[in-house]
Amino acid sequence: MKLKIAWLYGSKMNIYGDRGNVIVLERRARWRGIEAETVEVGIGEPVPADADVFFFGGGQDQEQVAVSKDLRGAKGEAIKAAVEDGAALLSVCGGYQLLGHEYRPHAADVLPGIGLFDVVSTAGPERFIGNVVIESRWGEIVGFENHSGLTTLNPGQEPMGRVKVGRGNNGKDGTEGAVYKHAVGC
Repeated sequence: MKLKIAWLYGSKMNIYGDRGNVIVLERRARWRGIEAETVEVGIGEPVPADADVFFFGGGQDQEQVAVSKDLRGAKGEAIKAAVEDGAALLSVCGGYQLLGHEYRPHAADVLPGIGLFDVVSTAGPERFIGNVVIESRWGEIVGFENHSGLTTLNPGQEPMGRVKVGRGNNGKDGTEGAVYKHAVGC
């Protein structure tokens, strides 16, 4: 068995060392006897039709502008189609924001997303930094948050979980992340 991981915009959306997330996905597959191959998908490059897992990391607003433009049209549709067909996806930070309907940065044009998650993100006035503990359908998830984006889930959008410690999506509604099929954003 071979697992193909498509790392979306690895050179642009890698602000907090998201390569570590890709390494974890590869290692965990290998520990289970599954060969893993990672392919970076950059701006102007097509989405591999045979990707099993997508990873989409974080980036600053400037990088998100370029990536948002590249996601419009066929590339964004290919990612959505892959998820509909059963591919898994993990997105964090700016990647999560661009997989929603839109991201509204400070004093700049709205960046359209692809609408995989039924969410909208807005740049907030405060940065949420610290440990986070989430109660999810997979059990307790422990992590670290560092974001100023405020993400609001529309009615019917399943959150990744409920915040026990930390601020989560927006510091108000007690949710963290979003889940759709085998796609997870946080």
